[in-house]
Amino acid sequence: MPYAEILVTKNFITDEEKTVLVKKMTKILLDSEGLIDNPISRSIALLDIKEFGCLYVGGERSKQDKILVKIYAFSNAFNDKSKKKLFSDITNALISINDKIKSQNGRNIWCMIIPLQKNNFGVGGAPVTLEMTRNLVSAYKE
Repeated sequence: MPYAEILVTKNFITDEEKTVLVKKMTKILLDSEGLIDNPISRSIALLDIKEFGCLYVGGERSKQDKILVKIYAFSNAFNDKSKKKLFSDITNALISINDKIKSQNGRNIWCMIIPLQKNNFGVGGAPVTLEMTRNLVSAYKE
């Protein structure tokens, strides 16, 4: 159930950069939840890129480009070490696609994990857990 929203300043990254970013982020999200990369896991890995027209920082319209990455994940999917890796992987992926991001060494990227507590995510009217998701994905046979 990896799901992430990436919010970027309008026109900050190109469509080509978005295409590369989506591929990198999908792999990062699957890895972060311990899911095998296969057609089943890819079918449940969601990524939404949104552009905001203006961002206010400190009560004023910001003149600097920013990126906010929100990762919605099962609360038991991460420990401190895996969170640090996730933030680093996301930052490196963004730096690798865009020179404007690279020039700021990722300081304009904010990442947050929004934890989903047990039974706070459901599909088809039933609660879904990380364990169920991992079992579903690992049961796939080519």
